[in-house]
Amino acid sequence: MKLTSGLLQLVAATVALSFAARAYAEPPRQELVHAYALLKNANHNYEGHRARAMEHIQAAGKAINLKLEGDASEREHQWKSDQMLAEARHLLYHARGAFEAHDRDLAAAHVDKAIEEIDHAIGKQPIKQVYPEPYRR
Repeated sequence: MKLTSGLLQLVAATVALSFAARAYAEPPRQELVHAYALLKNANHNYEGHRARAMEHIQAAGKAINLKLEGDASEREHQWKSDQMLAEARHLLYHARGAFEAHDRDLAAAHVDKAIEEIDHAIGKQPIKQVYPEPYRR
């Protein structure tokens, strides 16, 4: 009886974790929207890099007919703002690698430039991005 109960608990935990993992993964278009909202709500003190990254994301969104919005009503403390930019960078990097071919052809260059601007904004040394096949340019 104890073995069956333990096995059921293990199966229930596995199922719950698999749903949680699927719920977190956003489609690449949604990652662009999320990254844009993060940047829009971050502080403005990044020497223009945050704004230029947003412009590149807007251009990528326009290229793939995506509406980008964000509510910039409340500014965050600097450390939280830096975290928001880093998270936006992560989302853009992931979206860049997951775009379908048509969207990638239209938006990838803009997303790459947005990532570079975020790297400059948070003082991260820009690195040459390597995308797995078939996404390598």
